[in-house]
Amino acid sequence: MKPVLKIRNLRVYYRTKRGIVKALDNVSFDVYRGEILGVVGESGCGKSTLGLTIMRLLPPNAKIISGQILFNGVDLLKLSNEEMRKLRGSKISMIFQDPMTSFNPLMKIGDHVLEVFKYHEFNDLEKAKEIAVKILQKMGLESGRFYDYPHQLSGGQRQRVMIATAIAMKPEVIIADEPTTALDVITQAQILKILRELRDEIGSSIILITHNLGVIAQIADRVVVMYAGKVVEVGNVDEIFSDPKHPYTQGLIRAVPKLSPEGGQLQPIPGSVPDLINPPSGCRFHPRCPFASEICSKEEPPAVSLNGRLVYCHLYKR
Repeated sequence: MKPVLKIRNLRVYYRTKRGIVKALDNVSFDVYRGEILGVVGESGCGKSTLGLTIMRLLPPNAKIISGQILFNGVDLLKLSNEEMRKLRGSKISMIFQDPMTSFNPLMKIGDHVLEVFKYHEFNDLEKAKEIAVKILQKMGLESGRFYDYPHQLSGGQRQRVMIATAIAMKPEVIIADEPTTALDVITQAQILKILRELRDEIGSSIILITHNLGVIAQIADRVVVMYAGKVVEVGNVDEIFSDPKHPYTQGLIRAVPKLSPEGGQLQPIPGSVPDLINPPSGCRFHPRCPFASEICSKEEPPAVSLNGRLVYCHLYKR
């Protein structure tokens, strides 16, 4: 299957008062057409920075040091601001973490969706309104909500509007950054169902960014596991959960609460996430890894292919 998005050797650093934060360091992976790709890892591992970099919406103190983001063969990092603006919303869109901070409180819900059509020069506004109402209804919202303001909606309803805005132009790639955060489990299940149906209906590729392994297990086809700004494992979701290879992936899965009586106590990963201003040498996970050896602190692990799965670990070095 041909990738719709190829990320190659991507490095993104933040300039702060304390020093340079190496948020993404040599990140590479593919996104295939029509798949749901989960990106998972602890807070601070670079997941949200990855999404913002693809959209070219990084804050002023961020700098893309090197790498490529190839969308259908076109490097997004080489496009002008105007060329990138035309792609946002139409070809690549993003569902942000907190819809309440993304919406203009003075604009009605329907106007937020219509703005996407106006931005991309869809001149038939009556037709655009008709489409917008249908999209909101598809999200489970009554047509009357078109005229409500963001504060009049619940968190789950605002998230639905955010999704409606993101899919209005039927983009090829949708980046969903923690789309179920702070939602109750019923609303979370509804949002995941909507995302899965969207993938099946319009054929978009979805990059699902989350720290919730339960969400990944429910909806993703493949998984990218990140740690401290680096990719440590990439593979099929069933393989990742049934037979995790990287020690960090193993630790993440052991730390998931189990509801069965034989589940036992939680097994947290010892230690803490490293400071990305001064990250550990070699493998960044080695200070917390139960299998670390001398080479782990000296050399970055290579990418090793295990029956199609990529693992960045010296344990599998050939």
